[in-house]
Amino acid sequence: MTETIGVVLAGGNSTRFGEDKAFFELEGKAMYRHAAGALEAAGVCDRIVVSTNDRLKTCFSDYQTVVDHPEFRDQGPLGGLYALSASFPECRLLVVTCDTPYVSPPWLRILHDWAAGHDEAIIVTKEAERLHPLIAVYQGNGLAGTIRQLLEENRRSMRALFEKREIIEVDAGLHDIDNRTLMNINRKTDIH
Repeated sequence: MTETIGVVLAGGNSTRFGEDKAFFELEGKAMYRHAAGALEAAGVCDRIVVSTNDRLKTCFSDYQTVVDHPEFRDQGPLGGLYALSASFPECRLLVVTCDTPYVSPPWLRILHDWAAGHDEAIIVTKEAERLHPLIAVYQGNGLAGTIRQLLEENRRSMRALFEKREIIEVDAGLHDIDNRTLMNINRKTDIH
């Protein structure tokens, strides 16, 4: 049985937010803890890790951290996914970002269930016509190699990865998922 690693992506520089988003207190808890809590509550993760940068690697004492590979520091989410897929090559990576604090455990279970039935596919959240590539499951043989090649070619977009791998878009609207679940907080003004 494939091990599922719950991943909180928290390696950005939060330039639009003005401070490290991961640690911003929302409803009495740091944003990254909301995301980690959703992964835990989903009940499908064998363990939870935080993907981050060198500057923040010691700030997540409750969780194991995975830091960007030295060759690919500050390469955005793809750099983080490379480090994760290289660290856990045989595992399923159930990924959420620290700035999606309202993501629902039932939605994460739905994504995981899709992934369990499609071992080689990347399972991506779809909302109307919009994809949420960082509320997704990354898995499959050779994933780290595919991402490494893209990074070496300086192709850092998630779209570039999707062109190279099989993806399955799972429509949140068909599962009665409230769009607040998928809300991404980039600026303090995004908080309601």
